[in-house]
Amino acid sequence: MRKIPGRGDALELVMISAEAAPYAKEGGLGDVVGTLPLRLADSGSRVRVYLPLYRDVLRMGHRPVPTGREVTLHHAGVTRRAAVMRLPVGGADFLFIREDALFDRDGIYGPPGGEYPDSAQRFSFLVRAALADIADQGISPDVIHCHDWHTALTPVYLQYGGAPAGLVGAATVLTIHNLGYQGVFDPTVFPSLGLDQAAWAPDCLEHFGAVNFLKAGILKSDAVSTVSPAYAGEITTSEMGFGLDALLAGLGDGLVGILNGIDYGYWDPAEDRHLAAPFSCDRIGGRDTGRSALREELGLYPDPEAPLFAFVGRLVEQKGVDLLIGAIPELVADGCRVVVLGTGDPRLEEPLRRLARSHPHRISVTLGFDEPLARRIYAGSDFFIMPSRFEPCGLGQMIAMRYGSLPVVRSVGGLRDTVTDMDADPETGNGFVFHKASSEGLLEAVRRARTFFAGGRMGDAVARVMALDHSWRRSADLYMGLYTRLAGKTRISRQGIDEGLPGSR
Repeated sequence: MRKIPGRGDALELVMISAEAAPYAKEGGLGDVVGTLPLRLADSGSRVRVYLPLYRDVLRMGHRPVPTGREVTLHHAGVTRRAAVMRLPVGGADFLFIREDALFDRDGIYGPPGGEYPDSAQRFSFLVRAALADIADQGISPDVIHCHDWHTALTPVYLQYGGAPAGLVGAATVLTIHNLGYQGVFDPTVFPSLGLDQAAWAPDCLEHFGAVNFLKAGILKSDAVSTVSPAYAGEITTSEMGFGLDALLAGLGDGLVGILNGIDYGYWDPAEDRHLAAPFSCDRIGGRDTGRSALREELGLYPDPEAPLFAFVGRLVEQKGVDLLIGAIPELVADGCRVVVLGTGDPRLEEPLRRLARSHPHRISVTLGFDEPLARRIYAGSDFFIMPSRFEPCGLGQMIAMRYGSLPVVRSVGGLRDTVTDMDADPETGNGFVFHKASSEGLLEAVRRARTFFAGGRMGDAVARVMALDHSWRRSADLYMGLYTRLAGKTRISRQGIDEGLPGSR
């Protein structure tokens, strides 16, 4: 640890990421990197977060200011000059790499339904530019934390890219937010990355003849974390390891699962201006107002005896949307109301449209994303469905509980870590859980939820789940513990665990 003026032994922390809400977000990665640095800064540490300056950052009205610093790099056969922009927020510095040829485009990763063909060059440049700017400032960070495949080359550049002297002692942490995306490219990409030839090897970037960014990051980082304890175990299995299960299982205690949290300032039903009426766990009366207002807004029959089940999220197979589609006719036949908000695979959108047309006033389907409506759905639904095939962490179930909607989830990943079954544990249960990835499994859990609803116990359960703490406070403390144990150490030996240090290998 280093002495930071006015902060004693606080840490110098750097994060590098492709996303951070509200500046750039396509999923949970953006939520994490948008909030975790703020909670880390609360501890007194100095936190810098490096991001690309995408076109939409400025379109959305965010105004990072020039620092006067520029980074010049020869990358992918071209000499590029990138300006560094700064936006201080809540004690952390969000630093944007402005290189218009790479980042001034529509979308984060590609046009709608596509992916930019130069993704390897775009995100490898982000990492190189961030490291160069850190070095140019004379900063010696204790820990550099990179996220997902986009920035997984961070420790690789430190080892094979000629790291400046001030960065040699920095420990590296890689967080896997979704193992399904690994940054796999044709081997012809390798020469464009600006790495020593030694990095093209099975113990680094080469993976069955292809370039694999995430694999290299896993091998070369000092600590690897995932976004929930359950997911940390799941990705070491052949079922959910996406071809890297043996490598991840070999890390042993070096693979750490730290559950994500949600921003309780951002998600607060007592202060949410998008709701028909505010409410809290101590004053839940406003929730009834919101429940009635939501049904009226969506054109659903206003039957107080009919429970309202909701789904908000990406309409893709990973989220189990096909299981939901198979269950909806039975839900409606049982007298339930169903609300769906999201966008994704057209093959899943069309049957949802047909169901809504077949059952007007009982099913509402909104294709697209509307955050104010999403908030009203969280606040006005009785139950929130997440039938995911795999779910590294999941934030929807935490937001739903914050707003008093009881989750109905499949027992995978972070859903397993955050939801316990009401029937199995009546005293502390906070939702309804099923195991088999099938419409029948989902229906069984939904019917138990419907029975619970009819039993007149919803008020107490709603107040209880709203009082649960899924904020970032505990998670940030766990990350600080990991950083502190890594801080000040040189590259950790990969021959075994040094003094019981989590993340060592």
